[in-house]
Amino acid sequence: MRKILRMAVALLMLVSLPGCTDRIDLEDATLSLMIGLDLSEKNDLIFYVSSPVFSREAQAKSEEFGVKAHSLRESRQRFDELVSGLTLSGKVQLFVLGRRLLDTPDWFQLMDVVYRDARFSVNARMIVYDGPLEELFHMRSKTKPRVALHLMKLVDTANRRNITVKTTAQELHRQMYEKGLTPTITKLDKATTVQVEGTALLTETGKFATVISSRETSFLQMLLQGRRGEISISLPYPDSTEKEKIVKKRVSFFVKGLSKKVKTSFVDGKFQFDVDLKLRTSISERLFPFDMDKDYKKMETMLEKEFQREYQELFQKCQQLKIDPFGFGLHARAYQYEAWKKVQNEWTQAFSQAKINITPHVDIKGNGNIR
Repeated sequence: MRKILRMAVALLMLVSLPGCTDRIDLEDATLSLMIGLDLSEKNDLIFYVSSPVFSREAQAKSEEFGVKAHSLRESRQRFDELVSGLTLSGKVQLFVLGRRLLDTPDWFQLMDVVYRDARFSVNARMIVYDGPLEELFHMRSKTKPRVALHLMKLVDTANRRNITVKTTAQELHRQMYEKGLTPTITKLDKATTVQVEGTALLTETGKFATVISSRETSFLQMLLQGRRGEISISLPYPDSTEKEKIVKKRVSFFVKGLSKKVKTSFVDGKFQFDVDLKLRTSISERLFPFDMDKDYKKMETMLEKEFQREYQELFQKCQQLKIDPFGFGLHARAYQYEAWKKVQNEWTQAFSQAKINITPHVDIKGNGNIR
């Protein structure tokens, strides 16, 4: 009797468990790997989607569609009218934004459904593309995988090399609502092929401000994240007599270790940031003769001056544009809260008037395998 009762209870528990009544076969689904938002010359919103094709009969590996709509949710309904399977958004790997779209200060409102609908992937990488998204989504290459997978690996590899940022949809949401810094997004461009151009710097409202190069991004990343991944920098060796030569005096090095300290103060109504940056480096390339045994201190001094010059130019550029991608506002809030409270809603204006001093300390720990 007890055995029958136990079996009945077990059967009842199995019946009450949630099942897979809403499952969808892979052949009946359209997995959106890449979504694009663009603005046409007539100021019409155009949404794009790229999805893999799993049919054995199909010759193409992916399918791409573009529709006019007023929102992401409406565009999904339009896509369902075109694709053979149900459109699913849980596997989105990339959100590509057209360059023209970022000139409108309220474009971020279009991302509302991404954060409101739990089925959307918030780990998708955010990208801005300088050109019509139609050419990007319909790009075909015999030597590259599907365009969505190719761009995903392109961004991830560039980020590991610290030549661009890796901003996910969730991270972008944090940056947009964080008063102490301004957003940054990966910037792609196309000459002969699609390539990483650097990093797009946005204003506090999300509007496009400027783009910084891959080398400038490396300097930005060192202040933002310290040493993550591989940091390789090439700098010119100052010599006015080498202008006519083809092989210029340049030195390249890896950053093997990094530490920073930021002292924050409020002097005469303005914020002041004193950054102490210590770098352990290893020379990876030197295109001129130099006695490292005797004059390594001279090399370290030269690198320190070049670091300081590069950082000061980058600081001035951002202050002129009234953007703070470095997150100095976070230091102001943490260490000068009373002064921060008064300017927190106009932080970028206060940052444009701040004084920033940076003191790099370069320690050369390696010179390669040759003298």
